[in-house]
Amino acid sequence: MLLICSHRISRRGGAMDSSASAQRRAFSHWLRTGRLPRPRAADGRELKFNPYHDPDDGRFTFAPGGPRSLASVVVSDKRRPKNSASDGDRDKPPAAPEPPPRLTQAVYHPDEDNPLLRQVAAPRGGPPMRRGGNYEALIRPMTLEQVFPSLRNTAGGAIVAVADNLLDFTGPAQALTAELTNDLTDTLIRQITTVDPDYRLESVGFPQTLEGQMNQLNNLRFELAAALLRKKGDPRALQVETLRLMQAEADKAYEIARGRLRAGNLRVRLSNPEAIGNFIDRHVRIELRQRLNRFGIDSAGKGPVRVNRRENNSSATELTYRRPDARVANVAFDVSLTQKTIKTAQIRDFFATDFKPSIVIIIRPRQLGGTYTYAIPRPEKKQ
Repeated sequence: MLLICSHRISRRGGAMDSSASAQRRAFSHWLRTGRLPRPRAADGRELKFNPYHDPDDGRFTFAPGGPRSLASVVVSDKRRPKNSASDGDRDKPPAAPEPPPRLTQAVYHPDEDNPLLRQVAAPRGGPPMRRGGNYEALIRPMTLEQVFPSLRNTAGGAIVAVADNLLDFTGPAQALTAELTNDLTDTLIRQITTVDPDYRLESVGFPQTLEGQMNQLNNLRFELAAALLRKKGDPRALQVETLRLMQAEADKAYEIARGRLRAGNLRVRLSNPEAIGNFIDRHVRIELRQRLNRFGIDSAGKGPVRVNRRENNSSATELTYRRPDARVANVAFDVSLTQKTIKTAQIRDFFATDFKPSIVIIIRPRQLGGTYTYAIPRPEKKQ
């Protein structure tokens, strides 16, 4: 019994030594070649697995792209694929492969009479190509007549809604690539240096995130508008960029205020809407002042751009005043949670001030829905 037991232990130990030896050889082969050795049968034959076989009859075929895959491969329904070579064409030299399709940045316009794809980016180093949709708004200075398309032909005192999605760059932003953002950045820098030859971009490097790239484009567009005002005395682009900034910050502040209200961290005196409104007003004014000061625009003096400053009305017997949230030349901006019309005393008083605004723009958070932001043109004087 002792001999039999020791014999069994010896066999088991030999099997373990053989297995360990095989593993060491496999590991050594992997170190030398970077590949594991192929499995072999007991008689030494190499074992392989071919996943490419006809599911109908089990026969092996060549992998896609193999020597016969484009010439005489037979699929399971016994038919040749389209464009495969027939028996009579096998002796002919193979046709040159077609070049791969070229991919370009483009925007689809389904709302037009003839929908099409418009190229939106030029090859690197070349002149910028014509861009469609909101890509134009990303780099081209706009006017309020473009933001409010029916403004020119609307009677004074009426409400003119902002063009749908014109200030919303979410769609174009999602389609932006680093190369396209570089092209847009270069275009804006060229436009700024044309207006202000001494301009130099202050940057620590190209932004790596989509949010950072969009922030850079927004800053450059604001810089261009500020340069047009400083160097050319043209406030139109800055009026649009002021509206764009105030709208974005009003949307952001609305979400922050609601979160603080739910957490009990928002000071409420009269009502919840009043507290949210006051928070939004303060937030938007602070952000606007900082942006204007950054680009050399004085918002506290007597110039054409002012933030929350007194606008006097000296036409009455007694001097009165109103404080628009912002003013850029002859346009007044007011951030509000409630809808206001020409019948609202505050709006009538804006039009009566000494700077005689031609338009009062009411900016409401987009989350409120409906006609969130709109313009009120100056009412005509009664004859």
